[in-house]
Amino acid sequence: MKYVYGQRWHPTRNQPTEAFDEAEARARFNGERRKPDWFTVAAFADDAIQEQVPEFYAEVTPRGAYAKVFFIDPFGSIHYIFGFRKTGDRLFLEYITSYAYPDMTKHYGQNECIKIVSMYYKTDGIVEVETNDKSQRDISVVHYRDVDVSAHWEPIPEFGNWESLGRFNGRWNPLS
Repeated sequence: MKYVYGQRWHPTRNQPTEAFDEAEARARFNGERRKPDWFTVAAFADDAIQEQVPEFYAEVTPRGAYAKVFFIDPFGSIHYIFGFRKTGDRLFLEYITSYAYPDMTKHYGQNECIKIVSMYYKTDGIVEVETNDKSQRDISVVHYRDVDVSAHWEPIPEFGNWESLGRFNGRWNPLS
């Protein structure tokens, strides 16, 4: 994987805003910078061409205490967001939000989605699922117990080892 660093990811330009080098990102990761101390890392396949969107991008706070990972389609529309928080000496995937759009023909902003499903996980296996189907009047909220959250634990990454944060398979739809 190849990594690109910056303050934020610009989805329509397909590049970081306020791009900076690995040394600056490392300093932020190590807590050696004042605010803003977080950064964004975009992960590209080794053979990716310049116009290609990243495999994923992540916003990371100092020492990897929190990471928000974005999975996007070829047009840069966000389809999933995974939120990890430090719990003990590891990260725990505490929420997954999915976005559905009218089609897959162009870039859509999150505000253009037609359905949002958010799953909020607790380490004890309690899960809240909120479904906002914009074609419906009500927002559905359902709670589950005894959900296996073993796949939600992640080692805190060492700087530069971002690939594991971008692991998608095995984490989505663990209620099935």
